[in-house]
Amino acid sequence: MNSIELNKASLLVTHRLTKENIVESPFPMLIARDVLDKNVFRQLLQGLPPLSTMLKGADYGSNQRINYSASNVALNPTIPQIWKDFVQTHVNQIFLDDLIRLFGSSILKCYPDFEQRFGSLKDLRSGIREIDKNSHADVFLDCQIAVNTPASLSGTTVRGPHVDCPKKLFVGLLYMRLDEDESEGGDLEIYRPKSRPVKLDYTRTGDLDEMEFVESVPYEQNVLVMFLNTNESLHGVSPRSKTDVHRVFINLVAEMPTQLFQLQTREHAITDGITQKVEQCSPISVGDRCDSVALASGNTLPSRPWIYPAL
Repeated sequence: MNSIELNKASLLVTHRLTKENIVESPFPMLIARDVLDKNVFRQLLQGLPPLSTMLKGADYGSNQRINYSASNVALNPTIPQIWKDFVQTHVNQIFLDDLIRLFGSSILKCYPDFEQRFGSLKDLRSGIREIDKNSHADVFLDCQIAVNTPASLSGTTVRGPHVDCPKKLFVGLLYMRLDEDESEGGDLEIYRPKSRPVKLDYTRTGDLDEMEFVESVPYEQNVLVMFLNTNESLHGVSPRSKTDVHRVFINLVAEMPTQLFQLQTREHAITDGITQKVEQCSPISVGDRCDSVALASGNTLPSRPWIYPAL
């Protein structure tokens, strides 16, 4: 298939969405289907790097999370241009501005002191996560090709109900289900706590018995879930059936330089009999480490302008 001419805005997952798409309960969130043009989505799906590229020769376990970050995409000359353009779009000011357009009022409702702590919403400046650490950026963006490896056992989940890192302002998931994936499960599950404060372990994972299930978002092609990260933004992944096919999605991250909220966590890890792996981090580092294990990382990072110029 020949590459079509693309307007950069057509690659933006939020460009056709409005504030009316957002629901405020159990936490500010939007769920939308067919967010990208079908031709654009098909080009992205067909241009996905193979699992071997993202692993870089590393071994992997069953149903394990792997992140291939914006810097990985930029440094790999074999990645198709449409992917480089897609990632570039989502680590630039244009995407941050669109998130503020959609979620601005929700931010101020959930975090009344946000502008006192971080500055006016309309003046927030974007940077690239892990690259612009010493810049004057206010919000650090990443656009990761994320994978859950093939599941050798049926009934395991890559992550139970949990809250993301307190430094994250937004989290987005764009599902890139492969055409050959006939497995069951891998859906996003939304929860609310039965009591407050939320009871979590040091990996920010909760016990299912203490959660109320709200809804499930099917793992289907071109479905976007975007939410404001709060101390009650509880979500998890439903157990997958045994499969030789990996689960693929785009992980969109907007991260602040410091924590937005505090969590009360238990010292022990919660296991529910179906959790295959939890995030490996200590109680001390849990507030700072905002990713699960990323095997395909470790490149020397070049300077920001070389990677992704501003749009």
